[in-house]
Amino acid sequence: MEEKSRAVGIVESEETFNDYEFSPVPDEKKNTWKAQVFVWLGVGFCLTAFTLGGQIALGLGFWPTVAAVLVGGIILTVVGALVGAIGVRSGLSSTVSSRFTFGTYGAIIFGLINALCNFGWFGYQCTFFGSSITSMFKLAAGIDVNLTACIVIGGLLMMITAIVGYKGIKVLSQFGVPLLFLLVIGGVIKTFTVVPASEIVSAPPVEPISFATAVSLMVGSFIVGVSIVQDFTRYSKTVKDSSIGIVLGFTIGYPAVVICGAIFACAFQSNDLTNTLINVLGFGYIAAFIIVVATWTTNDNNLYQSVLGLTNACHGIIKLPRWITTAICGVIATILGAIGMIDWLVPFLNILCVVVPPITGAMLADFYILKNADNYKFELMDKIPNARPDTSIGAIVGCLVGLCMNEPPVGFGVPFMVQLSTIVPSALVAMACSVVMVLIINQFTAKKAA
Repeated sequence: MEEKSRAVGIVESEETFNDYEFSPVPDEKKNTWKAQVFVWLGVGFCLTAFTLGGQIALGLGFWPTVAAVLVGGIILTVVGALVGAIGVRSGLSSTVSSRFTFGTYGAIIFGLINALCNFGWFGYQCTFFGSSITSMFKLAAGIDVNLTACIVIGGLLMMITAIVGYKGIKVLSQFGVPLLFLLVIGGVIKTFTVVPASEIVSAPPVEPISFATAVSLMVGSFIVGVSIVQDFTRYSKTVKDSSIGIVLGFTIGYPAVVICGAIFACAFQSNDLTNTLINVLGFGYIAAFIIVVATWTTNDNNLYQSVLGLTNACHGIIKLPRWITTAICGVIATILGAIGMIDWLVPFLNILCVVVPPITGAMLADFYILKNADNYKFELMDKIPNARPDTSIGAIVGCLVGLCMNEPPVGFGVPFMVQLSTIVPSALVAMACSVVMVLIINQFTAKKAA
């Protein structure tokens, strides 16, 4: 009897940490959009979204900011819905699906890029988290707390839900998203009682930027996230469920948070959300606590997706369970954040963010235009070639275009292409170039094969 109880406990423990990183999510584990609603809304409820809204508002003014944010949100939704449908149909994570697109070796590169990008941003957000905590204590109570200790504590806390996986992220989102929603709504209502609405909507730009630049900022802020959104949509029952979830996250949720950041910035001519909520609006420790939870609901996604990329790229090499790998990566990233090394990696991380969208473009071209959707099945995994020249070369060309459109040290800084990025988001241009090159090269390889 005791052995049976122990066996049951082991099975339950394994089930808790099983996140189907190498196999399709079983149908019985999938959810409707209603069950996932807080996960999708939680994706965009983060401090950086408020900061982005303030940055755009101080550059455009209020109503142009609303328009730019909505346009950017629609673009993110379209890309996310297309990518998300692949996850629903295959039931696989973005890195495993990339094996069908790029071949076994190409998928390793994609997995490593995904892992490094999200790993670095997890460490960076740990630093941001620690700085926010120290600022909150200083603003709310005039207390100086140790920055390093706050970074370490924050990193370890955020690591916990990532270790559990999608299930842990879902539970935290169900707790944190409603709290942040109430805080933001309360903050907006109080703002309009302090500052007349007419003054907020008519606030002039402080550091003017173009409308296209604002749209580019909005798209660029989350294009990497929507590029690997399969990591979440594989848990959706149907394409309809994933599409509704993505609309909730990127047409409604994320833009709403960004616009709230714009309201605060236009009202108080400041982009310091922490000071605005704690001191200016007087929410004190309540705001401090909720902001901490909001950062947590976002940053555990970074570590979770980083480990999915790493475990798939190193499948057969790293033989540790995913949760142990997550713990190790989380500790390393937290340490790097605590000693300040992550800041040195920011230009490199930005480069990785530039190369992810064209990789996704190649996948979309293969799945939808070349009509290879029927090949994205787990049972066909043994038939995957080592490499595919059409998609691989197309992705490389798209990456080079994206790098040319960004200033050094993030890119090559080709003048006329940098100027183009102020008109059209560089991520979309890179994706489009990737799609076109995949189609062109596929024509040559198809003829050669025939």
